[in-house]
Amino acid sequence: MIERYALSPMKDLWTLEAQYTRWLEVEVAALAALEELGRVPAGVSEGVRKKAKIDVQKIQGLEKEVGHDLVAFLWALEEEIGTEGRWLHFGLTSSDVKDTALSLILRDALEIILRKTRALKATLASLSLAYKETPILGRTHGQWAEPTTFGHKLLVWYDELLRVEARLQRAQHTISVGKLSGAVGTHAYFPPEAEEKALRSLGLKPCAVASQVISRDRHAEVVFALASCASFVEKVALEVRNLSRAEVGELEEGRPEGSSAMPHKRNPILSERLCGLARLARAAVGPLLESNALWHERDMSHSSVERIILPQVFLLVDYMLDRVDKLLRELQVFPDRMRERLSEALGLPFSEGLLLALVQAGMARREAHVLVADLSREAIQRGVPLCELARQNPRVRAYLSEEEIKAVFDLNAMLKRVAVSFDRVFHSRYNSCCDH
Repeated sequence: MIERYALSPMKDLWTLEAQYTRWLEVEVAALAALEELGRVPAGVSEGVRKKAKIDVQKIQGLEKEVGHDLVAFLWALEEEIGTEGRWLHFGLTSSDVKDTALSLILRDALEIILRKTRALKATLASLSLAYKETPILGRTHGQWAEPTTFGHKLLVWYDELLRVEARLQRAQHTISVGKLSGAVGTHAYFPPEAEEKALRSLGLKPCAVASQVISRDRHAEVVFALASCASFVEKVALEVRNLSRAEVGELEEGRPEGSSAMPHKRNPILSERLCGLARLARAAVGPLLESNALWHERDMSHSSVERIILPQVFLLVDYMLDRVDKLLRELQVFPDRMRERLSEALGLPFSEGLLLALVQAGMARREAHVLVADLSREAIQRGVPLCELARQNPRVRAYLSEEEIKAVFDLNAMLKRVAVSFDRVFHSRYNSCCDH
């Protein structure tokens, strides 16, 4: 069962009442702009603002009657407002109001997501610095690789999160536009200077050009940014799952789940859930890209897709960011086990160092590569550390002294430059918008 968490700020953006409230904001802003230009009587916008009330049930009832959601919305308001209500929607088309209101919702929803990415950044920064010098066995293709540090692993995640954040910020900028330019975007009955004034009051910019709708490549960019965020969360969760495996045991979730049949089980169930949810978030990208191609100036094929996908993907990513932050804050880290796994690797993670030492001492690279590969296989077969086999091998000893061999297997020497990556990410010119 998905546990409870603070969902309401995001959820509240996607209710019918919130939608109608944003429609009203757009209508009032449009009236105020027309009023300022002398196109409608003075005091109309303020009168509408004071008298208008959102009655969801009434609007829904009228929609069943008229078969058009925005017409029903306008009729309900006009009944409440009285004579001033006739100026509502003057010179506008439905998509002027709906698309501009949707931009307001998407902008605000992205702000909630960005707040959570900032919190996650703080968590990752703190953890990466705390474990900056904690050695852990690196793994590539699921096999033993060279040693790294757990902090370095976390730093890679932090660095990627910077790029995720930048995508979200760009998407927020891209979607912070509106259009009040009429049925085919030509400003036939609503002047561009009124559009600029109205949108400025809403904190939006006008589209340089639009058809009946705001082009849907903007909305697709928003969903792609969210999908990249979900994939980042999956990346973190998948690594937690792998390092929680019984034969590894270097990490554990704060509250692993047990089994109804096997009392010993400590399953990384939250990490698994996050990996599954990422698939749903990524699946949203395709339909949004397909929604960009519409018939002529507009059709309705995008609308049904957006009504389902946009709330869903925002709620998903909002939840995922909340949970991955909790996962990391409560993560159980076992440095002693990390060192144990390094010891169990029989020195094989230092094989490149041995290869390079032999090359540096004068052995041909091909010969050195074959020799170290043979010694590595022998280490696994016999359970003898590679360092010992190197000391005993006459071909190695012909090139390297015992002290030189010992230096090859020095863990501290292997990790001496890890700090460079931290400096690059946290302090230097590498941490720029161009690189992220």
